[in-house]
Formats: sequence, C-alpha cells, structure tokens
Amino acid sequence: MPGLHDCRYERMSQEHLQQVVALHEKCFPGYYLTNLGPSFLRALYGWYVQGSDAIAHVAIDRGESVAGFVAGTVDDSNYRRSLFRSAWWRMALALGRRFITNPLLTLRLMGERKDLIRQALSAVSSGHSTKARPTDADSDRDQPTASLVSIGVRPSARRLGLGAALSEVFVREAWDRGCERIVLSVRDDNVAARRFYESLDWEEVSRSSRAYHGSLSITYQKNYHGYGNRQDDAS
Repeated sequence: MPGLHDCRYERMSQEHLQQVVALHEKCFPGYYLTNLGPSFLRALYGWYVQGSDAIAHVAIDRGESVAGFVAGTVDDSNYRRSLFRSAWWRMALALGRRFITNPLLTLRLMGERKDLIRQALSAVSSGHSTKARPTDADSDRDQPTASLVSIGVRPSARRLGLGAALSEVFVREAWDRGCERIVLSVRDDNVAARRFYESLDWEEVSRSSRAYHGSLSITYQKNYHGYGNRQDDAS
C-alpha cells in the first residue's frame, strides 16, 4: 500500500482523468455527482485540469497509479459560473448519455437540483466573460476565497497521510495564489470527513438551513493568518 512518502504529488492532467473519475466513484458511492455518471464526472474534472481558476493535484504511487486527488478553485464566488460556461456542452452531452441509459434517475436528479440548471443556463447566456459582475456584496468582501471542492483517497491507502498531504498541497497553492481564506462543505452525516478536517484545524463556521438528502451541509474554513505549524506536515 502506498504511504505518504511512497507517492509523488503533481498537477492533475488529462492522462489522470480516467483514474480520477473511477476513484471518485469509489470514494463517493451514491452521491449526487456520482449518480450523474462517469461521463459527467469526466467533464467536471476536465474543468479542473484546464480552468485558470482551478487547483487540482493527484498523488501518484510507485506503480504510477492515482492513489488520491484534490480539486477546487481559487475563486469560490465565481466557481459555478466559470465551470458551467467552460464545460456546459460536455456536461449536456453527459446528461444526454445518462438519460439514454437511465432516464428516470436522470430526470429525478435534474429535478432535485433545478437551481444548478438555472445557474448553468444563466452562465451560458450571459455574455462572454467568465467573471460575474461585481455586486454590493462582492464589494464588501475583503478576503479572496478559495474552495476545496473534492478530495478522495483510494480505500486501501487511507489512514496513511495521503489525504492530509493532498489537503496541504491545495492549501499551499491557494495561499500562493493570494487567497486569504479557504472554505469547504461536508454533509453533516459524514462523520469521518468531519473528523478528518477538524484534525487538520479546519474550523466549522456554518450549517445550511436546507436539508439535502436528509442531511445538512456544514461549512468549514481555514484563514491565512491562522496557518501555522502544519506547513511542514506533508514534507
């Protein structure tokens, strides 16, 4: 089994996508994005490979296989807009394929997240810029915010430090790219993930008021000024 020092960490590339998608399916069985199918996941992670606002890295073991990955964005406020504008046609094709193989599931999933469909249509139809127009709320923000969206480690390689190392890689790049704060969301029933982030000094800051599949979403954050001795944990 690969350990912390048996892996090298590099930017996610096109050649990693097939393994990343397969690993996502293993790590998140039954989750919303997983249910949309591998083609949709490939379109999603393809944005992380190509998007200028994206941060995406993989852990490669001695057998040259992907043992883990982390992905997110340096611009949390513009994440979905940028994603939808860049990858909408790949996602639409993926949904079409999913509808052919499982129409009832696809319609149910689309019905559950009508808000995402509206956001996608708005992003595609509103001009050529991938940046949202500034609002009064945006003007009040004084902290550039990154978002860690997805992190996964091969089941056989867990509890060996890879997740912490990948989190550290993400945090370091976010700081280097000028982000003062990093956020992430976890389902409140995912106790293992919550304990993992709390062990890495992520601070719970809010809980969603709307249940999602019977669970609430918890938001954690890490601020630059609170970034301390963990800088050397992954070295």
